[in-house]
Amino acid sequence: MSVEGNKHPTVVDISHPGRALAVEIDVSEAAELLMSLCTLSGEEDLDSYELGRTRLEELRAQAPAELLRAADELLVGSEKLPAHLLGLVYETARPRSVGAFLDRLAATDPLEIQLHLLGYYMLGHHVTGPEAIRSAAAGDSGAQRQLLEAVAEWSGKHEAVERLLSLGAEEVKRRVLELLPSWNEHVFRPLAAEASALAERDAEAKRRLARTIPPEQLVERTTDGLQYAPRPDVHKLVFFPTYCQRPWVILGEYKHVKVYCYPISVDHEQADERSALEIARTYKALADESRLRLLRRLQTGPVTLTEAADELGLAKSTTHHHLSILRHAGFVMIRDDQEKLYSLRPDLLPDVGALLGSYLRS
Repeated sequence: MSVEGNKHPTVVDISHPGRALAVEIDVSEAAELLMSLCTLSGEEDLDSYELGRTRLEELRAQAPAELLRAADELLVGSEKLPAHLLGLVYETARPRSVGAFLDRLAATDPLEIQLHLLGYYMLGHHVTGPEAIRSAAAGDSGAQRQLLEAVAEWSGKHEAVERLLSLGAEEVKRRVLELLPSWNEHVFRPLAAEASALAERDAEAKRRLARTIPPEQLVERTTDGLQYAPRPDVHKLVFFPTYCQRPWVILGEYKHVKVYCYPISVDHEQADERSALEIARTYKALADESRLRLLRRLQTGPVTLTEAADELGLAKSTTHHHLSILRHAGFVMIRDDQEKLYSLRPDLLPDVGALLGSYLRS
């Protein structure tokens, strides 16, 4: 047949040929180390974790003051900077222990560590272009100003990123390699002991689940309402169960891999203890005027993060925090893509009065 006579040309897609979305569910001591840093460095969010402020303050009190100061000075920020090293955890040989991860970091070029911390590999969530981030990490002053302006627009502050840039890649690597072993010794080991068995059990349960449902559904089930938006550049989903960060979900990206640090399911001994936690989470979600305004807005239909932030008059990072709290309480679903579309979750919307009444009558 001639080309002219072929009205339906054949299309061959070579961009993503025959590649199924792979899934890996693995317990990683190194990932949990980073999650403990996200949880315990700084004191702003201690009330938001299931471990509770009292337990977390006890752990902080056990650490040398200079260690807490070093962690706060280097890694505290609205973007949970330690989690930006999850890509290097993924590259660490299994079982991804703390020791193996520290060896991997020691062998990594300082500029590469700086790129991770600045979010260069967060391809779906760049605050500015990747080349601008690379140029900023390499010391270009114009690119640094561009990056800091973009971060300030997102979060309302840029102190953590400015600190990384001012220190430079060599000094950042030196401080990270000094901080992490000490943090592991003084802070993380007590948590690791209580988290390990729970994480192994949860990971095995999620592996069984992964054999029965598609990867997209697995994301929603493990994260309690985070909807995965397929992207041609993502070839693999990696799930690390986390004990420290419950009930928060931490997302990372590295090249063609999407990383989910998802909260493990902890079986409480008493049914009323589970109910009390659920009630506390629900009422906390409602105990804020901004979150109530968000719920009322979502009743009219889905909203993007930018739209929600503009309507509230808040920074995107603050609005994202409010929406995440609503998701943890079962009110909201989030579509995980560049646009970040948020919608009400009518199928699981908590009946607040019935929840409290049932608990009081039990």
